[in-house]
Amino acid sequence: MASIPKISTLITWALYFIPIYLFVIDPLLRGFFPSLLPTDTDEDLFDESGAPGPGINLTDDSFISPEDGVPFTCPDAEGYRVHLLSRAPLIMYIENFVSENEANRILDMRYTPSIVYDGQTERVDPSKRLSDRALLPRDDTVRCLEDRARAFQGWRPNLYIERMWAQRYNTSGHYRHHYDWAGSLARGGDRLSTFMVYLDADCEGGGTNFPRLKMPAGKGWCRFLECDQDTTDKETEGITFKPIKGNAVFWENLRADGTGYPETWHAGFPVTKGTKVGLNIWSWYQPKWKKPLR
Repeated sequence: MASIPKISTLITWALYFIPIYLFVIDPLLRGFFPSLLPTDTDEDLFDESGAPGPGINLTDDSFISPEDGVPFTCPDAEGYRVHLLSRAPLIMYIENFVSENEANRILDMRYTPSIVYDGQTERVDPSKRLSDRALLPRDDTVRCLEDRARAFQGWRPNLYIERMWAQRYNTSGHYRHHYDWAGSLARGGDRLSTFMVYLDADCEGGGTNFPRLKMPAGKGWCRFLECDQDTTDKETEGITFKPIKGNAVFWENLRADGTGYPETWHAGFPVTKGTKVGLNIWSWYQPKWKKPLR
């Protein structure tokens, strides 16, 4: 009959196993089985809006915006101010990220109903997402914003700006809680970061809510956050950014090991009056050694 291991032996095994689990097994599970992460029981976790899959052909200009050498000018570029809200995940609030003229030029677009994506199929589902979207043409204004987004992140290698989508929310328009990352970096690529830009905010309601973040200290944040909301109410817990034209929220979706931050679970609260127009600027990270799955 086998003898029971000594306590010292069990402790030694645990000391070896814990780092192996934390740094090897857990990242692999998160990469290949993102459904194991906490989801708040919502099936539509990934804001798709056109993403073709984890491993993409990096010459596919219907999804990413390649640096193709086409000349462009940025006459309306203005300085912006950055406020650090969180270091892990990295979240920054940006004042005047888009100028008044830039925002106005983007607003006049042809919109179609927005879709939701459950990892397999796309569909229109107003109970989860009620808005219209428009794919932006790569004119000078859009190319300037692409360049600004790259520069903001330090021109990081293997990082590609996705084609940009404007999202219009009329009265009752909303988007239930979801992630922008898919947990697919281990299988090819994923969204490293998000800029949520407010192009128009002639509305009441419509805030961007992060229920898993804590209200920062300092009354200065009340310029940008809903400081009077009831954080004990599950529907309004966490923090909610006010829609302010030209301003943006930037956050990183992925940790250094490629797994997603659960704290980036977010939603667009219903617009109660007027219209809000947002602009998604997503950065797709795909190392060159990752071969496309197609």
